[in-house]
Amino acid sequence: MITRMNESLEFLRDKYGFPAGTVVAGSDYFCVETTSGTFPLLPHRVERRIIELKKMIDSATLEEVSTLRFAKFTAGGDLKKLLAAELDLAEYLADSPVVRIFAGGDGKKVCNCIVRFANGISASIECGINLPVNTKNVDRHEIIARRGVGCDRGVDTQVPQHSIYLWNTDGETTFTDVDTELFGLPDDAIWIVRAAYAVLKDASLPELWSAAARRSVKLADCALESISNNLPVNVEGGF
Repeated sequence: MITRMNESLEFLRDKYGFPAGTVVAGSDYFCVETTSGTFPLLPHRVERRIIELKKMIDSATLEEVSTLRFAKFTAGGDLKKLLAAELDLAEYLADSPVVRIFAGGDGKKVCNCIVRFANGISASIECGINLPVNTKNVDRHEIIARRGVGCDRGVDTQVPQHSIYLWNTDGETTFTDVDTELFGLPDDAIWIVRAAYAVLKDASLPELWSAAARRSVKLADCALESISNNLPVNVEGGF
């Protein structure tokens, strides 16, 4: 899959003329390797649905955001990595650092967090990796404001909806148009390629995302520490 992602990244580079880079695996996140170094990618930040949520906040379409409600469940994987990505996304949408985390669960397959941000916004984040094998990921990101509610899923749903549904004697086939330039790649791979594209074309992102990635992993550690101690963790802003 990394080979296909790099072929797609090269296609975008030939089309738009940004500097060269290669997608590589990393310990916590996929990374892009360049002549200047290797930098983590935050693909969840470039998903179209998250971009639209961010616009709703920044434009004050949602007035005075008070609460974030996140949930993400997968069939296997690494709970800490899943949690780190959701915590980074929460800080990104809240536009404020986490100052306090209280978490519950077993810390291995399930972790549910209550989070407080420096600007007064709160969040609940549910994460789990124990869906049945071959089950599609389930997630939902909801923003509640004094005036207005934003969500990246249809009303009362958690399972992603698709652009096209086909039914025949073999069952159901679905297609989702998330990126016409990278058609054919799985959705997760598309956002990794788009994240690499963003880092390569924007000189400010490598340093910004590197710091955010490090912080998100430490926030995940704080959540797991809270589970082990059954106590809230006050987060230091400097890490």
